Amino acid sequence: MSTFGYVDDNDESLKSKSGGKFGLNQGFITKLEYNPNAGADGAAADAVDITVQIGEKEFRNRVYDVTRVYKDGEQIEKDNPDYAALYGAEIKQKMAVVIHSIKATGVTEEQLKTALATPPADFKGWASIVCALVPADASTRPVDVFLEYQWNIKEGQDRTYLEIPKNMKGGRFLCPSVTPVGAFTAVTDNGLKYVDNANNEHPFDRSQNYMESNKANLQTEGDEADNGGGIPSTQSADKANW
Repeated sequence: MSTFGYVDDNDESLKSKSGGKFGLNQGFITKLEYNPNAGADGAAADAVDITVQIGEKEFRNRVYDVTRVYKDGEQIEKDNPDYAALYGAEIKQKMAVVIHSIKATGVTEEQLKTALATPPADFKGWASIVCALVPADASTRPVDVFLEYQWNIKEGQDRTYLEIPKNMKGGRFLCPSVTPVGAFTAVTDNGLKYVDNANNEHPFDRSQNYMESNKANLQTEGDEADNGGGIPSTQSADKANW
């Protein structure tokens, strides 16, 4: 069937979606579920899909099982003496991202520990258990979200775009929405933190090293952005990727 024909030029889906800035945002987790078909073209592969809606825009993260382990850019096998440690560090980061996201929906640490009292044998079993704890009304519960820039410009792009962090190395990036006294203001002395009118600090903060890294600064093709840390001058993105 041909795809060529009449196109409605008033179709709302043709418009660019707006939403999201570097740092603190408010949104909703609209998807947090185990996906057994996360491979190319729906092929079998285990992952957890996380989708956050901020304004009109969706930001997506797909947390895959660890099926390959790399050292210095080269894949290593299970008989390599470094395999166990590298695998353990990688899967721990991935599980932490999923648990961090699930806690943002209101699931407690006690609920998670109880559900995992008998440890599952594999990532599939683990993901199925923890994702089953997500409340049915999770998509209606506001959350606070910290967005950061992609580390490098991807092939086919001319800049870096905002995304949900893929690991916990920078710090917390999801939590149940925190109501400030007045409003949260970004404070960029020696890193980044958010403080409200009563001097209460938001759970999100970032170190000075983070603020000087690619994650905190927009990069454009042919121009290595370096604004010395702080809140980047360009704070919105028009594209989100897995």
